[in-house]
Amino acid sequence: MKTENIPRESLIGFPVNVPVKQETFSNWAKAIVVPNIWTCIPANENDVVDVCNWAAQNGWTVRARGIMHNWSPLAVTPNLPNYDKLLLVDTTASLNKMRFILSIDKMGPAVTVGTGATMGDLLKFLEEIPDGKGEASGYGFVNVPAPGHLTVGGVIAINAHGTSVSTPPNDNFKTTYGSMSNRILSLTAVVTDPNSNDPTMYQLKTFQRGDKELTALMTQLGRTMITSVTLQVIENYNLRCLSITNINKDVLFKLQTGTVPPANSCGDFLNKSGRIEVIWFPFTSYPWLKVWTVEATKPATSRKVDGPNNYPFSDNLPDFVVKMIDVIMSTAPGLTEDFGQLMLKMTSEGLDGKILGFPIYDQSRDIWGPSKNTMLYVKDTTLRVTANGYAILMNKSEVQQAISDFTTQFETMLLKYKGENKFPINSPLEIRVTGLDRGDDMPSFTKEPAGRPVISSLATDAETIKNNWDVALWLDVLTIPGTKYADEFYQELEEWFLNHFTAPKARVVPEWSKGWAYTSSGAWTSDTFIDTIKKGFMDHREANDNWAWESSILTKYDSHNIYQSKLTQKLFQ
Repeated sequence: MKTENIPRESLIGFPVNVPVKQETFSNWAKAIVVPNIWTCIPANENDVVDVCNWAAQNGWTVRARGIMHNWSPLAVTPNLPNYDKLLLVDTTASLNKMRFILSIDKMGPAVTVGTGATMGDLLKFLEEIPDGKGEASGYGFVNVPAPGHLTVGGVIAINAHGTSVSTPPNDNFKTTYGSMSNRILSLTAVVTDPNSNDPTMYQLKTFQRGDKELTALMTQLGRTMITSVTLQVIENYNLRCLSITNINKDVLFKLQTGTVPPANSCGDFLNKSGRIEVIWFPFTSYPWLKVWTVEATKPATSRKVDGPNNYPFSDNLPDFVVKMIDVIMSTAPGLTEDFGQLMLKMTSEGLDGKILGFPIYDQSRDIWGPSKNTMLYVKDTTLRVTANGYAILMNKSEVQQAISDFTTQFETMLLKYKGENKFPINSPLEIRVTGLDRGDDMPSFTKEPAGRPVISSLATDAETIKNNWDVALWLDVLTIPGTKYADEFYQELEEWFLNHFTAPKARVVPEWSKGWAYTSSGAWTSDTFIDTIKKGFMDHREANDNWAWESSILTKYDSHNIYQSKLTQKLFQ
């Protein structure tokens, strides 16, 4: 089920100046582990062009390889008979340069960055640019994904996001509150161009915001090779993150009966701060709620943090916890309930700087500092779990009702499965909320509208406008890879999503990097779900702004079809 260890000489005609070797591909959850995949390390964009032309001439497929922090098999498909003609391009070694731009055509500050740079390095680079305005010097973004060890290319491929909704007066930045993809001002990709002197050869081409075809490349699921992007940035700001673990789930997830969310509910905190995340361990009563607020000066109770990843108790699990996981997975799944209680206790104590009652760390229950230091909090040492993932597009006023409905269904299913002696979910569910990707949030370099990513999970369209949908509720249910009955649980929950969140109240869209389209065979296998989602990107759309058009543009700029994977073939057939 893998390629053999083969000498380089078998790659006849491969560019001699580009190092290439066989390496193991291993995704975040270690659910896709394939050894001996040919992987090259280009020194620059021109090397990537040479590699792609070699692949096209020799019948190979090519995919970018970054940090491999992904769940869905967009790059490498598990369990293929062989991988003999798959070439990965390691973007991290050299395609990682950064250049700050104070202003582009009077459109404000921006950064041009290679797609192999990590988000953590990019944010550090931006933060250190002097602006002479105090402690929150430099630049940044409104929201970012929680892991800093992600490549920029990976992030824009799947419209990655953080958690934030514009909430005046302090949190009202003049930019998108949607995904990283919607912050793109321009990008350079390796494409075949039918309008060039040699339309059969791959070459570098730059697309700018306001070019209609750029909207097809801003989120493209790895279906093209992007080498660099220019992103809009904003002046940096200070951000407080308060962790709350003493609000009962029945209060936090309470049913909304009027127009105003109940006190101390998710919707209440969302209305006040615009930035929330819920982490709820199964079979526990007190979720971990994070509430971020834009605060120019440090609150008296907050601890100033000078770097990211300020939850060491979740990044480095003690040995006894790891052993308990092994027991749950091998012989005693019924310990899942006890495991949830243990993780909640460790979290609550850890936020206060303790483990098993002993002071170990600085407190992280109430922290404050430059924005990246509270927005980045997932490290490579965090427990590797698998996850399903969906964006529910809706009006902000409906968020509390949706959270209440979802958590009720989730808990009902947990108890039903428990009654059958099944424990498919042993890790927390996560809840976040963002704005949507709108074209009018961003500037254009042409006389045409800026547009927004065509197939972003957050893309606005005629239906979102008609129904006044202005936010996405992100729902993810996590479990340890290999947990029995997980696919069965995910399939049932997905069917509930599709039946429950329907227009005009809401619409379900997959989180491209996570698990979706479940059958008994696992994720990404339900043709019915895939057809439903593709239809959602066709209805209420113009002919040059729908799924079919997206597919045609991606094909236009990849005439030899070298960038396809099994999953993208299914999606873009």
